[in-house]
Amino acid sequence: MNSTAFLADDLPNGKLTEPQLLNSLADGVYITDTNRKILFWNRAAERITGWSAAEVVGRSCHDSLLCHVDKDDNCLCGHDTCPLHRSIVTNQPSAEPLLLFAKCKSQRRMPVEVSVAPLTNAAGETIGGIEVFRDLRHDLHDLLRAKSIQEQSLTSHLPSDRRVDIQIVYQPRSIVGGDFYRVEQLNTHRYVFLIADAIGHGLAAALYTMQLRMLWDDHRDKLSTPAYFMRTLNRRLHALVHDAGFFCTATFVVYDATCGHLRCVRAGHASPIIIRSDLKPEIIGQSQSALGMWPDVSYTEFQAQLAPGDTLLMFTDGATEVFDAEDNQLDQDGLVRLAHEQMMLTETHDLNLPTLAEKLLAYSNQIHLADDLTLIKLRRIQ
Repeated sequence: MNSTAFLADDLPNGKLTEPQLLNSLADGVYITDTNRKILFWNRAAERITGWSAAEVVGRSCHDSLLCHVDKDDNCLCGHDTCPLHRSIVTNQPSAEPLLLFAKCKSQRRMPVEVSVAPLTNAAGETIGGIEVFRDLRHDLHDLLRAKSIQEQSLTSHLPSDRRVDIQIVYQPRSIVGGDFYRVEQLNTHRYVFLIADAIGHGLAAALYTMQLRMLWDDHRDKLSTPAYFMRTLNRRLHALVHDAGFFCTATFVVYDATCGHLRCVRAGHASPIIIRSDLKPEIIGQSQSALGMWPDVSYTEFQAQLAPGDTLLMFTDGATEVFDAEDNQLDQDGLVRLAHEQMMLTETHDLNLPTLAEKLLAYSNQIHLADDLTLIKLRRIQ
């Protein structure tokens, strides 16, 4: 969808008006001004939501009407989170449909597939926005079950430990995603961290992450030996799914909370970043072959040390392959800069991952991040 206006003069005999065209669509359509005040509401929007045009025209779409939330129940009515508002201020249409949940007049939540675009006048000035939405109730049941299964495979239950601060942000681009992580406490003193990024997106990539969870459980007896564990993971993945063209990048870390010692293996994945207590960044080790590409790969283990106050940041490429309005990629240096800016605002120089994720979206020129995003923080307290 683009922001080109429908013109009656382009139709045979020019007999249809723009409202008539929009009212003939099976999808819901509404048009707003730049402040998101609703100017037009088509018949399909009335049918899908139960709200009549007379009830909504002249009101803001965020005025207790649709009350959009995302798949994780986060409110999308704010300036920075509303897809329609971001489309208007960035002058960019959505590149692909977005899955949201809208509130109907009956107060029930309805899954809808949404596309948004800015509307411009003849002078090229943005004068409003248009949103098209489709009822997805009959398509979403199985996908939501897949989401529940994937979330269960990612859930990490960690005991309270005053020596460490561990934080995780996981934001799949769609209902399910191709990022995978595990964080576990092996024993009283040692923790293990795996972060992985499967090739592709959506349901197919999510199915591959289930393979990773299965292999994690099958080979947890090797978790204390990073190089051996990753070699086993690679060999099994290659045998299972190489014919399907699957591979993934990954980083595996073993951390000793008694002394701050890190042991790390990188398989085609971006380096974790150590942010020292003085906010100077360091990277760990050298990248090696991605998992699943070759049947027999020997991995090398790298070591590092966290001092009290130091932070280890692990991430998938959804945190670095982010582009601004001028098509400049954020990259790893940019991620470090955003983390540094946020940490400077706190007296303890602590890194807050939800805030960092918000900064990534603010940097981008898109309605939402273009890839799955996973961030893991390990901070040594003492």
